[in-house]
Formats: sequence, structure tokens, C-alpha cells
Amino acid sequence: MNYQTVLFDFDGVLCKGRFYEKTLFPDYREVYDWIQTNIFRDKETVQKWMRNQIDSAGINKLIAENTDVGYEKLNELYKESIRRMELEKEIIDFVKSLKQLGKKVGIVTDNMDVFTQITIPTHRLDTLFDIIINSADYGMLKKDDDGKLFDVALTALNENIESSLLIDDSETTIELYKRKGGCGFVYRDVAELKLFLQTQG
Repeated sequence: MNYQTVLFDFDGVLCKGRFYEKTLFPDYREVYDWIQTNIFRDKETVQKWMRNQIDSAGINKLIAENTDVGYEKLNELYKESIRRMELEKEIIDFVKSLKQLGKKVGIVTDNMDVFTQITIPTHRLDTLFDIIINSADYGMLKKDDDGKLFDVALTALNENIESSLLIDDSETTIELYKRKGGCGFVYRDVAELKLFLQTQG
């Protein structure tokens, strides 16, 4: 594989779990449904959360005010659900194989404060990936400012975008990355990814 650097999205690629789902079922199904409808389907709220303009504490206070679960209990269930989110084993094994080949690997993700606070240490992602860029830590999303977060990642790795590959499940993000001079793959599953890489030489 000719790429020297491979960058990964987190949600939808490295992990397909969802906040709250591991701990709100079955006892708090109505609360979970309220969250899906009023938080995650509200694009503006989610983007503010991923830019850290609203933090997780603020989100949980909003949920508690509108449901029958107290804030302290909800916050506990929320954090535990994140700790219990599972990584996609085949993709993690693929990342490890890239490292063995001497490639640099990184994560660039639109994510919330808890990604840095809980997800990274829980899964020891910082021991596997050479760079991890979380939108909440920078106050901007991946597509903001012409994809500046990708520039931050590549600069930290001392690599050029022309020799890099981005694996992301967002077509518009991949399109942006290609316009910047990089290569991209719209991720759906591991089999498609491996087939794509076989065609790259």
C-alpha cells in the first residue's frame, strides 16, 4: 500500500455504538426515545456539542429537565454507556496491521468532550494511534475552515496529504479531503475497504 498515513473517522468506522443505548434499555426506553428525537435529531444541538459549545453536563441537565430521570442518575448511566461502547474488531486489527507495516495512523473525529475524557483512555486509543484529533478539543468540526483539523493532524505527523488516505463514512467529508489533495474511501464495511485497497497497489 502506497499510503504513508491513514486517518480514520471514529463513529461509523472504528465504532458503531450509540450513547446511552447500553444502559437505558430496558428500564428507560422512553427516555432513550426522547433523547433520540430531541437531541440527536437536532443537528444544531449536536454540532454545538461536538464543537464543545455545549458540554455533556449541559446535555444531561437538559434531558433530566424533560424526562423522569434525575441528572445524577442520568449522568452515571451516560458515562457507563460510553465505557461499554465496543470498537469494531476487524478495523482495529487492520489498524494494527498498518502499524506493523510502518504506516502512521490517526483519528480525526467530530465528537464530544467525553471522547477525550472517557473513550480514549477506556480503549487506550492513544497507545494505538499516532495522533487523535477530537473536534470538541478544537472547537470546530472536520469540515470547518476547509478541513483545518486534517491539516492539524498531518502537521503533527509531519506527513503530506498527497500520501495519505482518509477512511470516513461521510461522502461529503471524503469529497472535501480529496479536494485538499488526499485520497479517500467512503466506509461501509471491512470487505469493501479491503477490496478497495487491493486495487491501490
